[in-house]
Amino acid sequence: MKNTNWREMVEIVGLVSIVGSLLLLATEVRQSNKIARAEMEMTISEGFMQMQLQRSGNLDVAKLWSKIAEPEGHLITATDSSQMRGLTWTYVNLFWMVQAAYDNELMSDAGFDGYVEVVRWVLENRPALQDHFIFVYDTTPAMAGEPIFAPLEDLIRERSTDIQ
Repeated sequence: MKNTNWREMVEIVGLVSIVGSLLLLATEVRQSNKIARAEMEMTISEGFMQMQLQRSGNLDVAKLWSKIAEPEGHLITATDSSQMRGLTWTYVNLFWMVQAAYDNELMSDAGFDGYVEVVRWVLENRPALQDHFIFVYDTTPAMAGEPIFAPLEDLIRERSTDIQ
């Protein structure tokens, strides 16, 4: 009788230990995911902040931004165009990070939708970059069908409709 009681007691303690370990593991995984989400958001924000710091701290970059926003009133040189292409790639890389974060469940639907609107805003408010975005899209097949680039695909469709 004593042997049976001890065996049952040990089994119960073992079961409680296993359940406790699983609960601790679940808590640690949840915390790790929160940290990963926060780090991803900070990395993306840092990229956008660096662009703004360049704009505010570098006279040449500041001049370029005015050409990007209102290209009609400016002469755009080959150097300007090259810088615009580089800036476009910076945007594309940041948007790829957003897509990767979303695909890996490190970003909420609302957060992702907000960044899709950022893509739309950039395309509408930085008209000098539109052709560069289309070039990058046309030369980077992996961009096709990615939800983050839906506003760019809309722009391409609008332009092809305007041509016909």
